[in-house]
Amino acid sequence: MKLLKFAPLALGLAMTATQAHSAAYGVSLEWKTDDALTVFEGMNAQRSEFSKLVEQGIIHDLFVRHSMVDGKQFPIINFVMEADSADQVLKRLEPLPFFKDDVVKIADIRDIGTKWLDKEMVQNTYSLELTWLEPQQNLLVDQILGKDLQKVVNWNAQGVVTSAYLSIQDFDGNMKQPTYSIAVQARDEGHVQEMARELEAVKTESASYSIMYLGYKLNI
Repeated sequence: MKLLKFAPLALGLAMTATQAHSAAYGVSLEWKTDDALTVFEGMNAQRSEFSKLVEQGIIHDLFVRHSMVDGKQFPIINFVMEADSADQVLKRLEPLPFFKDDVVKIADIRDIGTKWLDKEMVQNTYSLELTWLEPQQNLLVDQILGKDLQKVVNWNAQGVVTSAYLSIQDFDGNMKQPTYSIAVQARDEGHVQEMARELEAVKTESASYSIMYLGYKLNI
């Protein structure tokens, strides 16, 4: 009965993701320099300009992780940016001091869909992203999503999942299926793997998963 009650929610969320596709992009940065002095001298200007994007509401989630430049420790970030396309993400970042001065580069940029769940925390966070292995029948997708999204909602209530995004995965032949990624509070990557194996999409071998360390989520 729980599955039947939750199926409309899963379908509704999937429809919302389809309608608002490409609303959020996950961006990961890396240092492009090994000169610690350059990073130190440019940090305030970079922080000031990036804060303007936060104030405008363009940055949704911000994660800080430790990194080393020339033997010295500096914070570097992963974040979620609202945009219409990956090109728009690039255009918004190019004017920032660290990009203009060739201090940082984009290591990864992914369309993660539309945020549908949020819980603000200051904790160690990992990204858990699901990818369908092959197209599935709509009824099976609904059943799997019904179980998994209910589990994600429960994890959010427990403070284990802090945010979740719904997206659309494209297959050959113009086939599309809703998929999702979540930000997970965990002690280590092994803990996130344990959680992934609890998801119906993974248990039924319908989807694979990838994990990325995000850092510490900040309230913005």
